[in-house]
Amino acid sequence: MGRSRVLATGQRRVSLWRLLLGLVVLIGAAACQPAGMTGVTVPCAPASGNVGGCVTDSRAGGAVAGATITASPGGTTTTTDSQGAYSLALSPGTYDIIATKSGMAASKFQSVVVGGQTARADLIMRSVFDPTKPIAEPTITVSGLSPGDTVTGTRSFTATVAASNAVREIDMRTSNMNTTPQASVLDNTTATFSVNSTLLANGPAFVDIIAYDFNYNAAEVVINFTVSNPPSGVAPATPAGLTLVAVTTGQSLSLFTTQRATTFAQLGIQQDPSILSVDGQSINLLTAPSNATLFVQASWTAIPGASYKIYRSFSATGSFVQVAERSTNIYQDADPSLAPGLAVYYQVSAFNAGGESAPSAAVSVTPLPAFNLNLVSPANNITGVVIPPTFTWTPTALVGVHQRYDIYVWGVNDANFSWRTSGLFITDTTTITYGTGGTLLAPLQGGKVYQWDIFQARAETVYAANSSAFAVANQSTDPNFLLNRPSGSLNGPFKLTTMQ
Repeated sequence: MGRSRVLATGQRRVSLWRLLLGLVVLIGAAACQPAGMTGVTVPCAPASGNVGGCVTDSRAGGAVAGATITASPGGTTTTTDSQGAYSLALSPGTYDIIATKSGMAASKFQSVVVGGQTARADLIMRSVFDPTKPIAEPTITVSGLSPGDTVTGTRSFTATVAASNAVREIDMRTSNMNTTPQASVLDNTTATFSVNSTLLANGPAFVDIIAYDFNYNAAEVVINFTVSNPPSGVAPATPAGLTLVAVTTGQSLSLFTTQRATTFAQLGIQQDPSILSVDGQSINLLTAPSNATLFVQASWTAIPGASYKIYRSFSATGSFVQVAERSTNIYQDADPSLAPGLAVYYQVSAFNAGGESAPSAAVSVTPLPAFNLNLVSPANNITGVVIPPTFTWTPTALVGVHQRYDIYVWGVNDANFSWRTSGLFITDTTTITYGTGGTLLAPLQGGKVYQWDIFQARAETVYAANSSAFAVANQSTDPNFLLNRPSGSLNGPFKLTTMQ
């Protein structure tokens, strides 16, 4: 038997029905960039064609460039560009879209309907686990739920996977392509899921099913259906307090949060490293897509008994497209179309069994570019440094209206730091003298080797009380240094020897 787990689950708008008929979309991918690169590049933007999409190495992951995309039947092919984008010109019909590349597992998006509006099929393509094992995309068959079904109450359905290798995992999401599946079944070729349609708005909905085998070959299928439950009660009020925070990192969030935790533990910082506190907002980095380098968090005041629809546009005048349904009052969006310097607009509505509210007023935010810095002085491995030294650094580019930093100094043979700041104490300056503010455990000693670094840095712009953008510097590690401590600079930590 497989192991089952349930995981934490005015202006013109475009309905989810129109979105589902025209698009097969994986909401929640990051601004596409070549896998392994840091920083944020231009968004994935498929060229014209009647089917297109982005290929990434995980949901919200890096772009897979140079993958061969094949439509079956017919065998029409193309290749993904540097942002992982592709497009195909196909005759009306239903196709499987298959991605292949040397060294990568195969990936397939099943049953993409082409005709009328442009269809979009984004694919997840991971590195192959074992090149000696079959590299062939699985196939998913769904029973108990068919495209176009009308669903009331609770509907159970079964996904069966045929694969050349043992099946690793079958995931399911409902009307929301978040990075975390609502339910998963492990180590089995079949999975039975249930959809409680009373938790969804009446009208168009979908389930997204994705399956992986043990060689990371993947298949995905979206089943569109219509929710039709008898209305009861009164529709909720329009949600208030819509607030946007855009977060840009120089590397994937999974790496950033892991090394940030190490930094905080080593420096004795009493703060949850997975929580990024910005302008009164708490951003939980563990709930954002793990490979994202840019995402927007939308939050609003909760309404008892209501769920929510989130709409997005890249124009102040619309059209707004529904991108998600949520039962909670926070949504983290890491779509490929998000990019630094590109304003994005959001609205939110509330719904219950009595209907849907009017949408909130639109709020916009413009994400910042990646923010990083280099250490300057005292230079690396310099000797004869006068006590107390003054430390300087330089950002690689001026990002945001304000820039904030924290520094540490640590004797290379000591069990603890000598001095550090915290809480992004250093503001709008790139220089500080040893012992200025922060926590001073010991004065510097003459003739001793120390290392220093900026261990966290952040640029920020507050556009309005409900709109702000932040860019946080890398949390990288340089293995050439004795303490091998995570760093917020690109070239640190630096060593220095004080004057005798």
